[in-house]
Amino acid sequence: MNERVASLLQELEAFGNANDARVTDRSQKMLNIAPETGEFLSILVRLQPANRVLEIGTSNGYSTLWLADAVSSDDGTVETVERNPEKARLA
Repeated sequence: MNERVASLLQELEAFGNANDARVTDRSQKMLNIAPETGEFLSILVRLQPANRVLEIGTSNGYSTLWLADAVSSDDGTVETVERNPEKARLA
């Protein structure tokens, strides 16, 4: 993982943690995966022969970055879907 992606992941993780501690409405929480889960997803994706990933629930894009990094060496793509307009804007 390059430094730029790692830095952005740290930024999104901090934002998600701060946001989720502040808001009470579940629909406004980012509910990001843990960094360890991101690493695990990345490993699972890298082990697959496919280079296309579909993510349901983008939130602020934290897990999307983990997935995109996993397929980047194979010129893969990630398609992600988010129904909350505010979260889609953030991502």
